Amino acid sequence: MGKKYMGRVSQMIRRKLTQLFIEESNDPRLENVTITDVVVNRDTTRAQIFYSIIGTAEDIAVTQTALDGAAGWLRSEMAPTLRLRNLPQLVFTYDPSLAHGARIEELLHELRVEGANLDADDGDDDADAAEGDDDDFLDDDVDDDDDDV
Repeated sequence: MGKKYMGRVSQMIRRKLTQLFIEESNDPRLENVTITDVVVNRDTTRAQIFYSIIGTAEDIAVTQTALDGAAGWLRSEMAPTLRLRNLPQLVFTYDPSLAHGARIEELLHELRVEGANLDADDGDDDADAAEGDDDDFLDDDVDDDDDDV
């Protein structure tokens, strides 16, 4: 199969899975699942679905178990709308990208807070130091002018 076809099938599977999670799933373990990518093999017999969830390792394990258990139901619900010759087997794989992004955002926020605290504490000291540096600079220039004459 061509890359365009595989891309269209991946997009259709992603859209349908998202719709099923939002509208028809009664399992509370699947409420916060985000589908990040779908990769279909060349003969469309297998679809690797990458998902992400922000939570602890235990939450991820529980979600993985729920997704593996719901794979048959999801596949049967997708069959009428996808109308493919080979309905792919659904294989769910955890994608840690959202968790990494959330951690980076948290670290950046901490740096911004620390930077704001440093600016508030050292505001007056910087002005005094700058004035002192200018005086030293002027004294050096005067001494250099006397040596040149």
